[in-house]
Amino acid sequence: MITLALCLAMLSGQHAFAQISVSGKVTSNDKEALPGVNVLVKGTSQGTTTDANGDYKLIVPSAESVLMFSFVGYLTEEVTVGTQTNVEVMMMPDLVSLQEVVVIGYGTQKKGEVTSAVASVKEREFTAGAMRDASELIKGKVAGLTITNGSGDPSAAPNISLRGVATLQGSAAPLILINGVPGDFNTVSPSDIVSIDVLKDASAAAIYGTRGANGVILITTRSGDKAKAPTLTYSHYSAVSSMARKADFLTASDYQKYSQEFTFRNDFVGEANANGGVTDTDWLGEITRKAYMQSHNLALQGGGANSNYAASVNYIGQDGVFEGSYNKELRISLDLSQYLFNDKLKLSANLLRGAQDIGALGDGSSGSFNPLIYRNALIRNPLLKIQDDDGKWIETDRLQYINPVGMVRETSGVITNNWTRLTSNTTLELVDGWQTNLMLATEIRNNYRGYAETKEHYNSVKGPRRNGFASRGDDQIKTNYLELTSKYSKTFDQHSFTLLAGYSYQYNVNQGGFANNFDFPTNAYSYNNLSAGNAMRLGTARMDSYKNDNTLIGFFGRVNYGFGDRFNVLASVRREGSSKFGQNNKWGTFPAVSAGWTLSNEDFLKASSVVSFLKIRAGYGVTGVIPRDSYLSKPLLTYEGVSVLDDGKWINGLVASSNANPDLRWEKSGEVNIGLDFAILKDKISGSIDVYSKRTKDMLWNYSVPQPPNLYSTTLANVGEMVNKGIEVLVKTTPVKGAAFEWNSNVTFSHNKNELVSLSNDLYKIEGDYINEYGISEPISMASHRLEPGKPLGNFWGLKSVDITDDGMWVIELPDGTRQTMTSNSMATDKNSQVLGNGIPKYRAGWINTMRYKNFDLSVVLSGAFGYQIMNQQRMFYENPNINYNVLSSAMDNVYGKRRLGYLNQAFVSYYIENGDYVKVENATLGYNVDVSKVKFMRGLRVYVSGSNLATITGYKGIDPEIPRNDIRMQGIDNRDKFPTVRTYTIGVNVNF
Repeated sequence: MITLALCLAMLSGQHAFAQISVSGKVTSNDKEALPGVNVLVKGTSQGTTTDANGDYKLIVPSAESVLMFSFVGYLTEEVTVGTQTNVEVMMMPDLVSLQEVVVIGYGTQKKGEVTSAVASVKEREFTAGAMRDASELIKGKVAGLTITNGSGDPSAAPNISLRGVATLQGSAAPLILINGVPGDFNTVSPSDIVSIDVLKDASAAAIYGTRGANGVILITTRSGDKAKAPTLTYSHYSAVSSMARKADFLTASDYQKYSQEFTFRNDFVGEANANGGVTDTDWLGEITRKAYMQSHNLALQGGGANSNYAASVNYIGQDGVFEGSYNKELRISLDLSQYLFNDKLKLSANLLRGAQDIGALGDGSSGSFNPLIYRNALIRNPLLKIQDDDGKWIETDRLQYINPVGMVRETSGVITNNWTRLTSNTTLELVDGWQTNLMLATEIRNNYRGYAETKEHYNSVKGPRRNGFASRGDDQIKTNYLELTSKYSKTFDQHSFTLLAGYSYQYNVNQGGFANNFDFPTNAYSYNNLSAGNAMRLGTARMDSYKNDNTLIGFFGRVNYGFGDRFNVLASVRREGSSKFGQNNKWGTFPAVSAGWTLSNEDFLKASSVVSFLKIRAGYGVTGVIPRDSYLSKPLLTYEGVSVLDDGKWINGLVASSNANPDLRWEKSGEVNIGLDFAILKDKISGSIDVYSKRTKDMLWNYSVPQPPNLYSTTLANVGEMVNKGIEVLVKTTPVKGAAFEWNSNVTFSHNKNELVSLSNDLYKIEGDYINEYGISEPISMASHRLEPGKPLGNFWGLKSVDITDDGMWVIELPDGTRQTMTSNSMATDKNSQVLGNGIPKYRAGWINTMRYKNFDLSVVLSGAFGYQIMNQQRMFYENPNINYNVLSSAMDNVYGKRRLGYLNQAFVSYYIENGDYVKVENATLGYNVDVSKVKFMRGLRVYVSGSNLATITGYKGIDPEIPRNDIRMQGIDNRDKFPTVRTYTIGVNVNF
């Protein structure tokens, strides 16, 4: 034992003797000190950061140690220690980052070689703070990419569009791929993402065929690094949210004030006296709260000589501002790679598992939010009590006028979403430059919905007398993927080329069911014992189930060619078939070509002291929009007809639900894009400009057809045509760049012009060659939008009000310029109506500023939309002082400066169409990088505070001019029941070990 101890002591002493103390200074190429530079001993987790003067000090294991110096905006430097004890380093700026890798379809390219409209956002550019999903990382940072939410619902998904809307019935959202597999922004944790690349034009997206018409978003996650020591990262934030703005409704004191001045159609004071006496109830306050949110993310990554790995666990728990609303998510990711045969064979596997738990007070078949609860909290008589002396919820004799507190307390519901994705890649490179990859993936998504109302719920006490109600539903989506690609790259002299060929297979199976029942013996069962309800025995309960599938197959190829860092050409083609298409159009072809000329590498610009990079690009491609559902080309029958009694048995009637259309095919978009990339003044100013024109043909619509010979009254057919034209600008600037202080400012701008060219052809026609859409619910039943050839999508259609009469009636200006008093809503005919504005912004902009001072950093993200109108439905429904429920305070104001409205009912007129222009402070984050050079086990520590949706500059009178855009054809409606937006404050920490 003594001998062993002596040996260990000697070894320890030798090890200590071998260690070397190294110090030095890190400066920029301008000889200014660089604080905050990461200094790491290569192959280990041992490191430090430079102080405010650019100095560092570090103990290294041996003379063979290699120091790695890395800093945002500069090229990484590596220095072998050797016999040096003082290592000083000058770091060179990573100017335009032309060598930076950009992800494109089925591969990557150097940024300087890209010939299409591709935007790339790296991890260092992501927005910090409380992120609802990954879309908020890049909001306002990609010109032409529109990400809107306009809802404070913690489970709400964003509305995403790119370069306008190019369809009437298909999906307007871009195709989102996570490591090559389709998904959405919620599939993966924001903390796991290292880059998001956006393929904006058809020359880049055409290789995805029928899924690429709305653009493609490629998300790349962490995968670990070979021969890198393990790194452990923990990040956390806590946040609190509250309503950013509340609608201003009359209070109890307001009613006392106005009771003598104005006679309400309903006597609120009398109603209160009849139900226990007058009180002062803040109904919205009774069902809302401050909402708290927390997130924890733990990530481990590293690798050995022949392998690498990355693993992470992410949890987000978020309450909504309404009682009963919440969103809890747990995501687990594991990525493993093994290299064999001198790296000629790579085997990798990725597992992604997610579970989401959402509080749901909806009706069981809709989403998590029940808009009727919010609506009644606004319009409920503030003089009414909540409960009577016996603790029962006070309800009145008026229908559709519900106690919102009772609805919340007597309702329970949950939505759970689970997804599991397993992906494997086998990559073989027997010959240098020739790489073949086989990807196999399967994904299973399960959705479960449970909903229950107690016997004390409104629907049991006063409504349909259901005596308790419950429902359950489930959906399962299973998708199998196979992609085989082979790529060969070669460079000789000034020529370089890459050849790609591939095959893609995708099979989807969707199935699920739904059941409800009511009249339960007890509340105890909730939605867990449906068979106990009597309605099922009486035949008035409901059951339903479904199953469908579809297959998508594609063959594709691409050629990339470059000459002398001056000329680049890309050409691709995809041949794709889908089971969703008709018998006569199972296959489609989607070609693309683009080219780029780097003028700055020509002799006439190489010596320029102003221009450091200049490139022009041009491209054309064809993409498609696939139909949403399966079997749309086939004649379908359903058992929904009248049941008949035959020999003592009830037989369900069989009726047609769709006609056959063997010519059904994809919606096809052809797009031209011309672009310019530039950098001037030593790269202090850089950016890109893109101009595009996209024409979509064969748009789908349901057309009326005669019966007979058709079995059904409408047929889905490819007829319509639409055009989108626009310009996108990105400008990156560095106004100040010094050792202690640096300021970067980026601006994005986009303009889109949309035109609906045609809706009819010789075979299928729209009556009147226009379509009126109804986006207003009862009690207002009037058209709100019109789709008309030669006009843009999103046009508001209705009566133009210009004045009010002495008795409070609308004065309507007719299309011929004459004026007429509006006596009823029936006046809203096609003859009297006209275009009142458009709900789609013509211009969008983003402005991102990031500043660094020593160890402090500050980022501010602003976004704006301009040139559009909004239908303010809250004003339309609640700004009439004569209706028999609570109203907005503005209902007491004079209309057109004359007098209050004199109508007993609401109506849609142009008075409620407002300009929606706004500028919003989306996010502001202040961070501090703590000096951890003296903490051996820690590589970095950053703390930050952040705020989201901090301020909105607008003339719009509603709650928020950023509104959800759920219905493609009826844009610009600010729904009266929309979940209000929230303002969020966050404090967070990131720790690297």
